[in-house]
Amino acid sequence: MLRQAVAFDLDGTLVDLERFHHGALLRAAREAGVELTWEQAFQTLPHFIGGPDARVAAEVAALSPDRVPPARVLAAKQRYFAALIASVDDIAARAGAVELLDRLTSRGVPVAVGTVTEGATALGILRRAGLLGFFGESRVVTAQDVPQLKPAPHVYRETARRLGVPPARQLVFEDSITGITAARSAGSPVVAMPTVTDPDFLTAIGAAGPEAVFHSWHDPRLATLLLGGGVHHG
Repeated sequence: MLRQAVAFDLDGTLVDLERFHHGALLRAAREAGVELTWEQAFQTLPHFIGGPDARVAAEVAALSPDRVPPARVLAAKQRYFAALIASVDDIAARAGAVELLDRLTSRGVPVAVGTVTEGATALGILRRAGLLGFFGESRVVTAQDVPQLKPAPHVYRETARRLGVPPARQLVFEDSITGITAARSAGSPVVAMPTVTDPDFLTAIGAAGPEAVFHSWHDPRLATLLLGGGVHHG
């Protein structure tokens, strides 16, 4: 079946802000009495990569010796994340993402974003990265737009609806197991584009069922998949 549209996850996939998410979460965890290195968080918290924030905050709260409520961990994480991204002058798209989006949209392939990030934050990140123009606000699906977040299928069902295609004709790009699960649950084929290179994580990514795994938007095989025979408009 021809793929007629493409949906992208945001954080980690189009824009690599994972270090800010992780740094903010580790600070929030420390505030809750939970001292974790990045490696310990990666091994201990199932949703450390890919979120959503509420789930990973609950995982931190469960480790808190002071029984800090998940809502307090979540609020602290979001506060620290907002401060971190406000502290940098520029937010850049992952290398090659702009060129690929330009080729897709120039060929008339509609594109959307499906993210668990809060609406205003997601739009701000896309705007600062110079990506919002490829999508327009109406094709950015955020946490406020769906009843359940990833790994539930609602985000990618909604991107397909806004793109005007059945989910099966929407190709999704994701960087996490949570997101891959969401796309597959929605009935959409999914390609992994992870930034984390840990071998165990990559093994788990492959086992989650993507059609392919790429590590760079410059990979020449990706252009063949998208523009040579994988994605068509009409």
